[in-house]
Formats: sequence, structure tokens, C-alpha cells
Amino acid sequence: METLKRIQILRADSNQTVDAEIIRLTTDVAREKIDKVWWKLPSVSAEEMNDEGDFHWDWERLARIYSGKILHECVAVLSQENYLEGAMVYQFNAKSKLEPNKESVYVGWLASAPRNRNWLVSQTFYKGVGTMLLYWALRESYDAGLGGRISLQSLPTPSTVQFYENKGLVRIDLTQPTNDLVDYELPESAALAWLQKQGDLP
Repeated sequence: METLKRIQILRADSNQTVDAEIIRLTTDVAREKIDKVWWKLPSVSAEEMNDEGDFHWDWERLARIYSGKILHECVAVLSQENYLEGAMVYQFNAKSKLEPNKESVYVGWLASAPRNRNWLVSQTFYKGVGTMLLYWALRESYDAGLGGRISLQSLPTPSTVQFYENKGLVRIDLTQPTNDLVDYELPESAALAWLQKQGDLP
């Protein structure tokens, strides 16, 4: 597995940061460490799993389609337990809707491992994995000269919508049905503020 960056993530039981890695998500890794593993949760019912918007995502297929495409990236978070705690597929050169003459990084798929979702399991393993992946996309956008802008379509579940809005993403089309995918974008001003908060900008 190719390590792109060594990072730290927060253990839920101790509230302490531990080492982890951002890795490139290949088809083999996606199949063996996501599709065959993530939803093996004896304490979670089939109905609860079906309520999760990403339950039917085929990560092996996504990696096969996008990992070799120019301007696309497939990444995941690998913990010390050799478990993938989250994954994301994104692309460069998407069009900004807030600033139509500019570009953004488009996050097509982003998910934290089911075992890290506090509304789904009684004891989570890690906190903030989705936030860390979103910040990775922001950094990729900033480093590519796109101002940190991120665009995406959110699942309409309240927890997902709240997650993105808490990170400063702005809903683009207020006329969209509430049961449909929701267009969001992180504007450059919010991206720069987040970079400063993390200490990556003065």
C-alpha cells in the first residue's frame, strides 16, 4: 500500500491522537479492506445498514474506475490496526458554482467506516475521520492553486447535511428537494479560514 502522508487521528475511547496514514486506495485494497469488512457489524441490523446512504457503495468498482484516471484520486485512512477508517474519491478541475469562472476539487464519494459512526454503533473507534478526509481534499485544492474550494453532492440524511454545514460548506441550490442529493461548496474564504485554524497558513 502506497503511503501518501503520515497523519494523526483521534481514538474515541481515550480521546488521544494516534498515528495513521493516508494511503492510495487501489482496487485490491478497496475490495479486501472496505467491501468485505466495513459492514460486518453484528450489533447493527440490516434495516439500520440500509438506512445508511453509502451502504451499497462498491468501493472496489470506484477504485477500478477512478484510480487510473487523470485528475482523479482515490485515498483512504489506514489506522495502526491495519483497518481502513475512511475513504474518499475526488477529482480536480470541477467548476465552482459560487465563482463560475474558477475551479474546485469535486468530492464524489466520502465515507467514514461504519464502526466510527456514533449514531450507528454504541462504541466508536475513531472520531473526526470524515473531517480529516475533507481537510485533505481542501489541502489538495489549495496546493493545486484552486483556493481550497471543494464542491460535492451530499446525501440528504440530516447527519450528513449537518456535517458539511458545520465545516462551512454552503448549500448551492435551495430549491432542491430535501430527499434528493444536495449541492454544497466550500468557498475560498472558508477554506482559508480552516487552513489558518489548522496552522497551515499564517
